[in-house]
Amino acid sequence: MKTTMNDKFRERISRMVDDQKAFFEVIENNMPYAFRVNTLKAERKQVLERFGKYGIACKQLPFCKDGFVTDDLRVGSTMEHFMGHVYIQEVVSMIPPLMIDLGRVILDACAAPGSKTTQLAALMENKGVLIANDIDYNRIKALNSNIERLGVLNTTVMNMNLMRMDGEFDSILLDAPCSAEGTIRKNWDTLSHWSEKLVISNSSRQKLLILKAYDMLKEGGNLVYSTCTFGPEENEEVIDHLLEKRDGVTLEKVSVKGFRTSEGVGEWGKKTYDFDIKKVARIWPHHNNTGGFFVAKVTKG
Repeated sequence: MKTTMNDKFRERISRMVDDQKAFFEVIENNMPYAFRVNTLKAERKQVLERFGKYGIACKQLPFCKDGFVTDDLRVGSTMEHFMGHVYIQEVVSMIPPLMIDLGRVILDACAAPGSKTTQLAALMENKGVLIANDIDYNRIKALNSNIERLGVLNTTVMNMNLMRMDGEFDSILLDAPCSAEGTIRKNWDTLSHWSEKLVISNSSRQKLLILKAYDMLKEGGNLVYSTCTFGPEENEEVIDHLLEKRDGVTLEKVSVKGFRTSEGVGEWGKKTYDFDIKKVARIWPHHNNTGGFFVAKVTKG
């Protein structure tokens, strides 16, 4: 039995979404199954040929040559999945790594369970240095397991509080802990834990994390900030906070090839955000039949 939708959550979403009817209809339905071919171990053509023999029909994502969607749940039971030739990964989760400028030393600041870490390693072709950090020791086990299964060799795993880390990085991915509103299509119980208090608490922590991450960037380096939630407090407000508190921040326009995104929310409640906030990307479930997501990219000047 599904958790009843919180009236406050419904009211908040209704104030920010472009099509209330389409949004509330689509979140009642399951998403297509998505996976990524792991090019560290396999070639895309060979995997698709084998899947074709299994009768698994796949459709390539327009923005990711190694990403696919299918209605066939057998993907997770194939030998290809067991051997790490493919990785089950949500469509929207594949976007942030593609926004990263591939420098020599990259930090995935909140890495577990490793979806984006292993994608970054594949994009880097196992070259350079990738630091995969997560504060939650219990999640490190899954991170290590996925790194090993997918043949990742250029990655060092760390179990640290980001606020206590030191270092200088060419690029940083900060997929921040959030209220996870965008995941309700796969985990409706997320709503049972949701509250505005949780949103505000996350926002406070995210503001600290993004300042710390930015401070660890090299001059000219880039930071990608993402969440799987809708609330402006955890998204636009966090980017606005960075623009206000640090000098030399350039907010880049985020666009995803063949994929519909929306501009950032310019104001929320009593707050009006920086004009450049419109350059961020909001991803609504009803636009592309996916989960919900937010992505922003900044460069350190």
